[in-house]
Amino acid sequence: MGLKVRLRGGFSDRNAIKKENTDMQLANLDERTRTQLCNFIDMLFSFWLDVFSYDKQQYFLKMIIKEVYVQEVKFKESYNSNIILNAIKETIRENDYDEVLTVIEYIVNKIERMISESGKKVNEIRDCLNDIFEKEYVGYRYVNKKIVPITNDSEIKEIDQAVNTEFSKVNAFFNKAIDLLSDRNNPDYKNSIKESISAVEEMCNTILGEAGTLGASLKKIEDAGVKIHPSLKTAFEKLYGYTSDESGIRHAGRIDGKNATFAEAKFMLVACSAFVNYLIDNLKNK
Repeated sequence: MGLKVRLRGGFSDRNAIKKENTDMQLANLDERTRTQLCNFIDMLFSFWLDVFSYDKQQYFLKMIIKEVYVQEVKFKESYNSNIILNAIKETIRENDYDEVLTVIEYIVNKIERMISESGKKVNEIRDCLNDIFEKEYVGYRYVNKKIVPITNDSEIKEIDQAVNTEFSKVNAFFNKAIDLLSDRNNPDYKNSIKESISAVEEMCNTILGEAGTLGASLKKIEDAGVKIHPSLKTAFEKLYGYTSDESGIRHAGRIDGKNATFAEAKFMLVACSAFVNYLIDNLKNK
C-alpha cells in the first residue's frame, strides 16, 4: 500500500470524505501535527548547519543536551548533529504535548538569538512555526520568544456555553462566527466579528420580543427587566459602534474599510459569548 494522502484543504479533506482534524489542540498534539513539527525542526537544523560555524554548532548541540535533557556533557568532545536531531524528533513523536512545546520553544529561541547575533532577521522562523500551529489547529502561538496559549479554559467555557443556549438563532450566529474564524484555508475575520455581534443583537431582540439594532436594543433592554451594569452597557455600546462606524467591520467591503485580525475576531467572539451568557443569567434571575 502506498503513502496515505493527507493534504489539508485538498479534495478529500475539503469535501469531508476523509476529513483532517479541525478540533483545537490545547492539551494534546495529534500525529499529523507532530510530523509537521519534526519536519520543521529538520529544516531548522539543515538551515543553521549551513549558516553557523562549527564551534557555534557544537555549542548549540551541547546546550540542548545540558539544558533541555539535563544530561552530562563532555565539552571537549564533538557531538554528531544527526544523533541530537533524532533524539529531538523522538521527543516530538513520543512525549507529552507540554514537553514537545518546551523543546520547540527552546530550540527556536536559541537559533533566533544566534541568527540575530549574526545581524540577520529571524521573522521567517517565527512565521513558519506559527503557520504550522495555525494550520494544524494548535491553540498556541510563538510570541516574544515564548509559546503562549491563544485560548484559555475560561474563554473556552464562555464560548461553549454561548453556542449551546436554548436560543437556536443565537447559537447559529456563534457557530458561524467560529467557522469563519477557524477556517484555516480561507479565514474571514471581518464577518466572524459581524456574526459575533449579530448573536448579541439576536439575544437582545429575543428578550425584547422585537427586531432592532444592538445599539437601540441596549437602550431598551433594562425596560424589559434585565439589569446591566452601566459600565458593561457602555462598553458594549462602544463595541457596537466600532463595528458600525465608517471604518468598522460592517463597512469592511469599502476601500477604506478596516482589515480585521485574528486577535480582534477572537476577542469579539469571547466578549460576545460572555455578554450573551450574562444576559441569559440575568434573564433567568430577574
